[in-house]
Amino acid sequence: MTEPRAPIAGRSRALLVLLAGVALSLAGFFLARDARRRQVEAEFQAAARDRAESVIQGFRHGLEDVLVLRSYFESSDQVTREDFDAFTSLTLSLHPYIQALQWLPEVSPRNRAALEAEARRKYPGFRFFDRDAAGQEAILPADARFHGVAFVSPYKGNEVTLGFAAEQLATRQQALERALRTGELSASGRIRLIQEQGDQSGLLVMASVRGPHGSSRGVVQGVFRAGDLVQKSLAILEPRGVELRLLDASAPPSESVLHAEPSPLPPEGAAKPSPLRLTREFKLAGRRWAVVVTPGPGHYPLAAGWRAWGVLAGGFAFSLLLAGYVRTLLAGQAQIRAQVEARTHELAEEVESHRKDARALRVSEARFRHLVEVMGEGMWVVDPDGITTFVNRRMAEMLGYPPAEMIGRPLTDFEFEEDIPTSRRNMAQRREGISAQHDFRFKRKDGSEVWTIVTGNPVLDDEGRVVSVLGMITDITERRRAEQAQLQSQKLESLGVLAGGIAHDFNNLLTAILGNINLAQMCIPRLSPAQLYLENLEKTVHRATSLTRQMLAYSGKGRFVVAPLDLNQAVEEMSHLLGVSISKKVSLRFQLQPGLPALMAEASQIQQVVMNLVTNASEAIGDAEGIVSIRTGLQVYSEVDLRRDFPGQDIAPGAFLTLEVADTGQGMTPEVQARIFEPFFTTKFTGRGLGLSAMQGIIRGHKGGIRVYSEPGKGTTFKVIFPAGTRAVDFEPEEVEVDAWRGSGTVLVVDDEDGVRTVAEALLRSMGFEVILAKDGMEGLERFRSAPGAIQAVLLDLTMPHMGGVETFRELRRIDPGCRVVLTSGYNEQEAIQDFLGKGLVAFVQKPFQSTSLAQAMKKALEG
Repeated sequence: MTEPRAPIAGRSRALLVLLAGVALSLAGFFLARDARRRQVEAEFQAAARDRAESVIQGFRHGLEDVLVLRSYFESSDQVTREDFDAFTSLTLSLHPYIQALQWLPEVSPRNRAALEAEARRKYPGFRFFDRDAAGQEAILPADARFHGVAFVSPYKGNEVTLGFAAEQLATRQQALERALRTGELSASGRIRLIQEQGDQSGLLVMASVRGPHGSSRGVVQGVFRAGDLVQKSLAILEPRGVELRLLDASAPPSESVLHAEPSPLPPEGAAKPSPLRLTREFKLAGRRWAVVVTPGPGHYPLAAGWRAWGVLAGGFAFSLLLAGYVRTLLAGQAQIRAQVEARTHELAEEVESHRKDARALRVSEARFRHLVEVMGEGMWVVDPDGITTFVNRRMAEMLGYPPAEMIGRPLTDFEFEEDIPTSRRNMAQRREGISAQHDFRFKRKDGSEVWTIVTGNPVLDDEGRVVSVLGMITDITERRRAEQAQLQSQKLESLGVLAGGIAHDFNNLLTAILGNINLAQMCIPRLSPAQLYLENLEKTVHRATSLTRQMLAYSGKGRFVVAPLDLNQAVEEMSHLLGVSISKKVSLRFQLQPGLPALMAEASQIQQVVMNLVTNASEAIGDAEGIVSIRTGLQVYSEVDLRRDFPGQDIAPGAFLTLEVADTGQGMTPEVQARIFEPFFTTKFTGRGLGLSAMQGIIRGHKGGIRVYSEPGKGTTFKVIFPAGTRAVDFEPEEVEVDAWRGSGTVLVVDDEDGVRTVAEALLRSMGFEVILAKDGMEGLERFRSAPGAIQAVLLDLTMPHMGGVETFRELRRIDPGCRVVLTSGYNEQEAIQDFLGKGLVAFVQKPFQSTSLAQAMKKALEG
């Protein structure tokens, strides 16, 4: 009786599966459709928000130009028409959305005649007027008080507004009254632009100008092109398929639209109503404004999308397949049941079942132990007293022990003494059932340190008591070394920037001092007693110049005139000087490896490095007897070696000449070693603390590296490496006779330092030149344009505010391709002219310069 029901039951269950599949497919379809809509809405909101905020910010920044003009009037006692045109020309050229800037003084019977007379000197027909209902000009009554347009820039195209009274129209009168009443920006509603050929609208923005005592002097007014302002605000954004409208929310609906910006992308379908819309309102200049963003035609559609339809179709297909499979499966259910019952007796034996369970347990335990042993993290299990009960292979390798040697030992056996109190506090928290993660340092078997991240978790029994503590240990030693190396590199870079800036300013001061010394020497007889004092002062300035070069060397920007140098010979030549510079109780020992390749370096700088290292070594020994050893050699470093031995120093791998200076002095603590290269840090009772920091700059300037090895009571060894040279470089400086040389013509001097300009002017005039001065690049270009063809040469500073030497040089050559430019800088010629190679630079003179070097450069520039 039950067999006929099986097919019916199978069909019923298959139908239920099919219906469930259809329901899930529909649910998936609606979820995919909603997800698609949320994605489209999010994309639209992001694009619309970016554009609305950009327009609002552009609108705010654009209107601030009127405040800048007001500040100019309020900070000036009197502004002439020429002053107004000069001040506004730059603003108009940078901001094309401004159609005009105007000055509207307060006109009364007392000053009207004077204002009209002043204006007629340039515009003979000028008069103040308004317009009647027919649009015709009407002369204002003699006793009228109003604000009229006295200045307008640009004049062309806006001449019809000159003399027009602002009170003539209601919208302008409201904006004017608000500006005078509040003292803030005040904007009008939409206006028609005079020069506009299309349908672009504009608006007026006013700001009152007050005198020193708060009395009103008039108003400044800007005429803005709304469309151009919106388009400039959107120009920086990537095109999106949205439309944007700028509305005046304070105006009636019929006059509210200031500008409608269409979608920059072509339509992707027919225009359809869309619920997507973003409105941003804001207040500015006494009015309320709104930016409304909507999708462009065919963009950001909210239709279901192909994914939703794919989910629906796939769900239907899968439901049909699953229903067929279920029906087939149920049809064979009776046969399967018979087979299961036939084989049940084979599994009934309890002993066999227990045997299989035990085997599975052993396999599982072996698999777990294997996973623990091969895992990349260390595992450490201790009892509540901190005694080790288990470590995996990785943990033992991390500390350099065999696993068996660690079992039964307390945690303190593997910790540094100063870290034991912290470890005990952590263990107390674990015994209280608190899990935690923290950085901790362990001691390896060889005594070295291993930095780790420890994740400690207490293991509880069924009654909630802590029976052991499981720790997962991650080795972060290499990561900490990399972080410390990066920190050291950042510290050196910041100090280098500071040293370079100080050297640049100091060079400008030395230029003024040295130039004035030369001028004084020219003004007094050669046999005057003052000549000796001036010569001594000049030598002092040259020593100060050497100091600035050391500061540039520390910044890594100082380049020197390099030549092939025998390192051994350079050390041997200094042996006598070194011997008399150190304590008589200190013995010098030389271990110089013969046959070393040449070192491409500046000899005096390398000798300064040797002198600093040896004198520091002697001072470390103090009054006791000791030995200072100087050793040279050749060694090849790979990239891995350099990262290990010279962390934080940018050095390319290769062959290096090595210089080691070791002493038997008192050594240094790690705290002192961390600070020895900082400027002004010293362990001496007196001293500047610049020796090692300047020496480090010299080494970096030669693409080398330095490392210190020291322990308290065991002496110190400094190791310096330099890239080994491959071939010699011949350099013969060009000599130019300038003793009696004189020039003629006009020279333009462009430098931001007053002292440098003054000295350069005096030295050039003493050579027979006429001189024009400029305090920066922008002023220099104005001077050059105002004297076309009259300037024979330009003395140009490399580093200036507003417009630097490189950009100024480019503009000078664009104005006059034949312009002769002499570059001046505190950096040497190799460093300074990198950006000018092959571009027509005729000469270079290094600061601080004196009359002979300046004359040599000018003669080279003018005579070749």
